[in-house]
Amino acid sequence: MIVSHQHRSAAPYPWGYFRSWWWLLVGALGFAITAAAGLAIKGSGPKIAELGVDTAMAHDRNPALTALSLAIHYGLGPAGAVIIVLLSCLILTVARRNLASTLTFASVVSIGWLSSELGKRIVERIRPPADTVQALIPEHGMDSFPSGHTAFAVALVWAFVLVVARTPRAKAVTTIVGTVLVAVVAFTRVYLGVHYPSDVIASVFIASAAILAWLPVWDNLIAHRLGNHTRAPDSLPGRPNPAERHTAKDRR
Repeated sequence: MIVSHQHRSAAPYPWGYFRSWWWLLVGALGFAITAAAGLAIKGSGPKIAELGVDTAMAHDRNPALTALSLAIHYGLGPAGAVIIVLLSCLILTVARRNLASTLTFASVVSIGWLSSELGKRIVERIRPPADTVQALIPEHGMDSFPSGHTAFAVALVWAFVLVVARTPRAKAVTTIVGTVLVAVVAFTRVYLGVHYPSDVIASVFIASAAILAWLPVWDNLIAHRLGNHTRAPDSLPGRPNPAERHTAKDRR
């Protein structure tokens, strides 16, 4: 009987440290601060330094980087992002045979990605002047802050770290590879002349904040309806392990 409880508590879970409702407050605060920063940047007028970065990149373009940037632009665009999520969910469902894990993955990516759209509507920052930065993609809307492509990359990395990677080593490797991916995507958005540097930096904070706010909501209100495999374990730091409580009770 004791072994059964120990086995259950040792089962793999997507996360264990993010089920506290405090993360909802942290995430909401992080999102609000980042959005406020975007409004402040927008309100203070054009940033010569940021525009200078875009302009400098326009003068140093080469065919290889241009091809990579365009591939990422279309590959992580709305249509490409949806395809990536659907394929990832299909593979995850076949590999794990656990619909709950698939829904967890999809929810994390969706929340992180869609948070950028909310940020865009709040800030409404004008895109860099296409003629000045010699933009390779025609973008003229008031949706520069934050970058949706970068936010999607951030959300995808979060989902892979939380749901797909199971061991500490796998999570560490996924985090490193994911960080490189996010950096590359962020670079290409500025390289193409469609975003300012602060836009892509803000995407990391916007998407991460939204996901942090979402995790306790998902875990406490939704996950238990899908099955125990999406729930974080009770054996969290500072919280007694159910197996240990059961063992102590048997000894008494």
